[in-house]
Amino acid sequence: MKTAIKTLAKTLFAAIVLTSSIFVTNVTANEKQPVKISAPKNFNKIMVSGNVEVTLIQNGTEGITYSDDNTGKVKVIQDGYNLKISSADKGLAKVTVFVNDIYRVQASDNVVVKTAGKLDVKYLQVFLKGNAVAKINSNTESLYTVIEDHSDLKLSGATQNHNLVMGRTQKLDLDRFSASKTEMNTPETILQTASLSK
Repeated sequence: MKTAIKTLAKTLFAAIVLTSSIFVTNVTANEKQPVKISAPKNFNKIMVSGNVEVTLIQNGTEGITYSDDNTGKVKVIQDGYNLKISSADKGLAKVTVFVNDIYRVQASDNVVVKTAGKLDVKYLQVFLKGNAVAKINSNTESLYTVIEDHSDLKLSGATQNHNLVMGRTQKLDLDRFSASKTEMNTPETILQTASLSK
């Protein structure tokens, strides 16, 4: 009877641990082994804040690694399909995120997001604020970008429809980017439209 109760308790504990959808990992620059930070699965939205440089690579295996010249501390949390990467350090944290099918990238503070290779996805949304910088090479059907504060966006690749929301102080580079149709709005226009629809 005691053995059955112990086995049942261990099974319940294992089930609780395995069904947890929140995933947290802390990594510091002093750690050399293992190189892999974590093995998050099935995420399609990335939110990055702090002083982090993120390189996005599209392949069949999802995961995160940090580079050897990483000097910062990174916190990675997976909440459902959302992967949150943050750093409060003064040192620059460098992380590579391997994605399969991504639809949203949100960057704030002093984050730098760049792609290695081209992201080939149906829909992509890029939101930048603070001093965030993004260099995105993508091939999409629809691209939605929002640039706020002093952020900087450099696009390359192609899309059929590009919806852009930006003010006057942000930087946008479209030299190596083509869109069949582009619609541009200011944040004020979006707010006015939202107010009128209420």
